[in-house]
Amino acid sequence: MHQAVTAFRPFLLRRAHLRVLVAAVDLAQESLGEPSVRAAASRFFGHRFRDEPSLEAYLAERDAHSQFFPWLLWDAELPGGPLGERLRKGRPSGPEREVLDALLTARADVFQVAGLGPKSTVLERVADGSCHAVSEPVLQAVAARGELFVARVLDCGDCCLLDAVHASVPAAARRALVRAARRQAQARPEARLTLLLAASRRAVERMALPELPWQDSGALLRTTLVFTAKDPGALLVTLKAAVKAGRLEVQSPRRFVVSAEELGPVGAVLRVSGDRLYAATSSSAKTHALRKSLELKLPGLAYCCTLYRDLDALLDPRLRDRWAAGELRSIAQDWVDECLATFQDTAHDWLGGVTPREAVRTPTGRLQVRAWLRAVERVSEVAGPGYGAALQSLWRDLCGT
Repeated sequence: MHQAVTAFRPFLLRRAHLRVLVAAVDLAQESLGEPSVRAAASRFFGHRFRDEPSLEAYLAERDAHSQFFPWLLWDAELPGGPLGERLRKGRPSGPEREVLDALLTARADVFQVAGLGPKSTVLERVADGSCHAVSEPVLQAVAARGELFVARVLDCGDCCLLDAVHASVPAAARRALVRAARRQAQARPEARLTLLLAASRRAVERMALPELPWQDSGALLRTTLVFTAKDPGALLVTLKAAVKAGRLEVQSPRRFVVSAEELGPVGAVLRVSGDRLYAATSSSAKTHALRKSLELKLPGLAYCCTLYRDLDALLDPRLRDRWAAGELRSIAQDWVDECLATFQDTAHDWLGGVTPREAVRTPTGRLQVRAWLRAVERVSEVAGPGYGAALQSLWRDLCGT
């Protein structure tokens, strides 16, 4: 009997957490007109807001609610204490009060995914190495081992909940974020989140590579935009219509490659799983355009989050044992598909602004294209045997043999 009650507790706390969050978001939205809240927003964003509409417009334009509202509710230094304190009224006891107390004491921190289980995700707090088994189905569906989060985790004693993920950062940034997390351990609650977000942005910027990376050195990143589809069936119908119109190439019933810029940068890979659409690209410069195009052309999408993946294991076999084989193969396939989309007849900066088909007409250009294909060939070994054959066919096509 005791085991049954214990197993049911995470469900009760998640449900209470959801109810508290609904009330908290309503409270935050209703409070934007208060002068003290606008002053706090000015401190958070480093931007002055003259009135409530200007603040609302700023949040909408930058899609900043998910970062600002948790900070405003639980961290911001306001007269009378955190805004979330107002939610205590009417909750003297019970699961909602327990969750609310945890929200008011929790602080944003840096966590790394240390383990993925059937019922929980183990997050390591990088500043001190402490581990937390978080009961959150959505996190289990999208998290990858080694991934870093700037997040807020609620410790409810025998159960931990994930309140918010403010940033997702590749595992290669661990050293930089460990330093940042330890430096900010004693920072004021109001300053902590902004400092950690700034550190995560700097870490990702240092790792970003130019478009179409093919060199052997340097970090290789893949960015995935995650959307929720209001009507997954209608979304698939729209995607299949785009295939017929030549805007997408179908790889499988739920996997597509963008072949026309109307739906985003050519080569980006779209995958549908349940009610979620995953849009991935290895070019940081294309991420904004990809999101903008999809939200415009595919009605019913709601943006959830952005995930980053280190792809260094694609080029270094010594690092592959830390990946699950299926996950590594899937991401390798996405990367190769993106690289090969309209490759022959697309002008590239690393070829001096000419297409590979034009470049192979000269000895130097031929060497450059061949070197690029050899780098991709190393990744194709992970993607599967069919990709090696596709590369050989592509080379024969370029050379006219």
